[in-house]
Amino acid sequence: MFDNPIQKELLYISADKSVKRVDVGVFPIKGRYFRKEMKSKGKGYFQVTINLPKGKSFYHYFINGDFEKPVNNNLTVISEHDTHKRSPLVLETEMFSPIKFENNESFISHIKDDIWEIKAITYQQWIENVVIVINGIEHSLSKNFTYKNKSFWKVRVKLKSFAIQYYIKIFNKKQVRYLQKNYRLEKVLQPDNILSYNLLKETDHNTKGSKLGAGYQIVPDRFFNFEMPSTSLQLNEWGDTPDFVNFFGGTLKGITERLDYISDLGFDFIYLNPIVHSKSYHRYDSINYMKVDPLLGSEYDFEILINEIHTRGMKIILDISLNHCSTDFFAFKDLCKNEEKSKYLNWFEVEKFPLYSDEQCHYSCWHGYKELPQFNLLNQETKDYFMEVAKFWTKRFSIDGWRLDVCTEMPEIFVESFIDTTRKINPNAIIIAESWDNSMDIFSSDCGIDGLTNFSFYLEAITPFFIKENMSLKMLTSTLLDMNYKNSFKRNQCSWNFLSNHDLPRFQSVIKKKNKYALAYALLYALPGTPVVYYGEENRMEGLGDPLNRRCMEFEPNFIHDSENIYGDILRLNELKSRYKEIFDYGELSFPMVNNEKKLLMIQRSFNNERLLFYFNFDDVAHQLVFSSNTIELDSCSFELIHYDEYEQQTSLFGLVNEILN
Repeated sequence: MFDNPIQKELLYISADKSVKRVDVGVFPIKGRYFRKEMKSKGKGYFQVTINLPKGKSFYHYFINGDFEKPVNNNLTVISEHDTHKRSPLVLETEMFSPIKFENNESFISHIKDDIWEIKAITYQQWIENVVIVINGIEHSLSKNFTYKNKSFWKVRVKLKSFAIQYYIKIFNKKQVRYLQKNYRLEKVLQPDNILSYNLLKETDHNTKGSKLGAGYQIVPDRFFNFEMPSTSLQLNEWGDTPDFVNFFGGTLKGITERLDYISDLGFDFIYLNPIVHSKSYHRYDSINYMKVDPLLGSEYDFEILINEIHTRGMKIILDISLNHCSTDFFAFKDLCKNEEKSKYLNWFEVEKFPLYSDEQCHYSCWHGYKELPQFNLLNQETKDYFMEVAKFWTKRFSIDGWRLDVCTEMPEIFVESFIDTTRKINPNAIIIAESWDNSMDIFSSDCGIDGLTNFSFYLEAITPFFIKENMSLKMLTSTLLDMNYKNSFKRNQCSWNFLSNHDLPRFQSVIKKKNKYALAYALLYALPGTPVVYYGEENRMEGLGDPLNRRCMEFEPNFIHDSENIYGDILRLNELKSRYKEIFDYGELSFPMVNNEKKLLMIQRSFNNERLLFYFNFDDVAHQLVFSSNTIELDSCSFELIHYDEYEQQTSLFGLVNEILN
């Protein structure tokens, strides 16, 4: 099932004597969700051994065959509002070494032109210096940050060769070690064992696709119900409390009607949840992949929307679910009717016929939901159909890219073909893979994926720091750097960072201290990556887990000057991201100050002798922050952004932008 799987034993213990059967459901870091019955060991003990790939997977349980209600330990679940009750399961196979460095793009990253960034992590205090020797020339890495025994190192160098020979040296005044082939640390340098790296290949990967600025996510049914098509479907009253199945009637014309609202906020692209003809409002259960859902409007309506988006200088990224479909999809309907004689038999993974018996389905379906049959994406005819889907949307409508739903559950060879087909039409198409772990290791470098949906940022940094408030600033900084060092510079830049989306509670509803809401968004923009704002977040819309996080959009025409909203903050952050594009796109990340006691944090982004400094005060009292002989006055729970040019002249940017806007 997986390459080089790791065996993991899971136990379920219950004092409830009514528990006779326990099944575990597993969301592997790569591969399809699966369930497995656990063996009863008596006295409430249940055990199972599963094989999983290296990395972070998730799991939940089902009791006595009730697959409608997943359960789990509330102390371990990723969120109390997660309807799937997922708990993380981290499996690693790495041998301990005083230094973490790999001969790949995550640690040797192309930035721009002939600029490269070299990164490493060390784990022992005796290491005072890290040097990389490239083609005989020494380059010292600077220590970016230290947390406990863990230090993060980096250096930027100019390399003009197509390939390099190198080794890494770690040392102090008393001892030295050399990192060479097979990642072994040796006391003596062995010239025959130095490492090599093909720069040309990584440079080529870095030029594919295009970078995005900041994005705005829309669930089409819930944004604006303007000029709804006639329908026999029962629509809920706009603004009613949503449930899992109801429609509200948002349309493509509604999005077009409100494009100026989005454009005026300064966003560079719109990310649309699926718009294909589907059975449900969320449209992850397609009936026809090559048809705009009539409830949203016509193809002509979509063409107008695309043209208006492009006219405003923005891009559009479409969400699509290729892994599974609706039971009303033409091929599955034929399979139900003709069974073994169906010409679409190999389009799906069938256990036996009939497909339904004894309230059970006998075909592969997404996470056990019988309404969502999964495709056999290795079947050539299925693959050919989806290549036509890629052509249809990319060529006919000139979309700018895809967000691939449950991308980690699909065969990589299929994903690569879908991306190649898209890029033959639009070479600059951006491709984002949905993944719940921020690691590009699960995809080959040839796959063509630009970035990931960075759920790790939300789960490992935002949740503990802003929601649970059980993380110090030093631990937050270490966590953010861990994520940054996991992938290449380009992959980090292209990956989407967010505080809310359709799978997460709205941030306003879960952040512990509401006066830190704007601070969280400033942090989102300060870090490498592509910020994506969920519709209504600029208005502090409320809503816990699905379905409450998918409420109808609330437009408030008078809120711009309301201090309780962050419309103005997001507007200014988008303006600054555009104004200092090179710094945000290529700038180094560092943390010049991390003060746990006063809850002060500085984040620096620098490029070509210019730098932006984000000054954060997470404390409930005001503080003075002194840095490089400059004194910054920070109110409680506030932030300031200063630009320094090559002559070290400083400009308070939020004040500057206010002057520009007014």
